[in-house]
Amino acid sequence: MRFAAVFMLLVLPLVATAQVYTWKDASGKMHYSDQPPPDRNVGSRRVGPSNSASDDVATATKAAADKRQEAAKTGSEAKEKAAQAEKERANDALRQENCERARQNLSGIESGQIRFRMTASGEREALDGDARESEVASARRAVDVNCSPKPAAVKK
Repeated sequence: MRFAAVFMLLVLPLVATAQVYTWKDASGKMHYSDQPPPDRNVGSRRVGPSNSASDDVATATKAAADKRQEAAKTGSEAKEKAAQAEKERANDALRQENCERARQNLSGIESGQIRFRMTASGEREALDGDARESEVASARRAVDVNCSPKPAAVKK
């Protein structure tokens, strides 16, 4: 019984042929059918199973692979853009924090309160005169650098 089923599956494609009728109508258009037209004599031929399926499969496989590759590329580009946007947000937050810190430092130095700094030996030294002016200039530069508008992004 198993042998008969296998034999039928192997023989069935050989039997699956069809007769195709072709004819031209009055306007010159070609027609193909499995039934002949009733009013004319037409040419006919026998057509077997198509062997070109492997070409179609190869083309379809290549097209599917191309689509998968394009989707992967698009996905990786989207991930890169999201990572870049997150990095820019983190940089903006850090820049804002540094700006606030620089402004507080400048306002503290300019307030006139006595400020101290540590010497190389670890002792406190009061800021006065030239040292204070140098610290004020340094604090102003820090405010200018950290609080200036963000530089324009370079486009590729």
